[in-house]
Amino acid sequence: MKNKTSNNNPGSASCDPAELFRTLGTSVYGYAMSVLGKAAEAEEVLSETFLRVCKNKEQYSSRGSIRAWVFSIAHRLCMDVLRDRAKSAKPVSLPEQLASADPPPTVPIEKQERQAIITEAIERLSAEQKEVVMLKMYGGLTFREISETLGIPLNTALGRMHQGLKRLGRDPNLAKAL
Repeated sequence: MKNKTSNNNPGSASCDPAELFRTLGTSVYGYAMSVLGKAAEAEEVLSETFLRVCKNKEQYSSRGSIRAWVFSIAHRLCMDVLRDRAKSAKPVSLPEQLASADPPPTVPIEKQERQAIITEAIERLSAEQKEVVMLKMYGGLTFREISETLGIPLNTALGRMHQGLKRLGRDPNLAKAL
């Protein structure tokens, strides 16, 4: 791994958890929250992601971006949480999870309503489209990083995003909310 450290590619030579949280933590948390819908689980995924990054920094291959590597770890952890949920209880959709969560007190009601409509529209996408849209929107990953994270070709990631956005564009509820 490169010894050089930048905002998007912290080096393994200085695997400082504070630096990693500062550079990638918000994006990883946003992605985990968008997938899981529960703050406690998203925080657990965030912590575990960076623990694994520090523990396994020698396994990082400098061929891809560290951002994609970190998100692939976070993605797998989110999928583990969802699998555990499915084993222990009936599946709950993302809109139901978000509706049952207490909204942050600083978010205006109109914004909460718009977010609920957007979340419901994203929930109606196929699982593959939803993954790509959430990694792009909530994780802020590039399409190359999304393809690395999910282990799919770049054109597949681009196609899933295109089809997902096309489907979202046809959603009448979403058009009214925006």
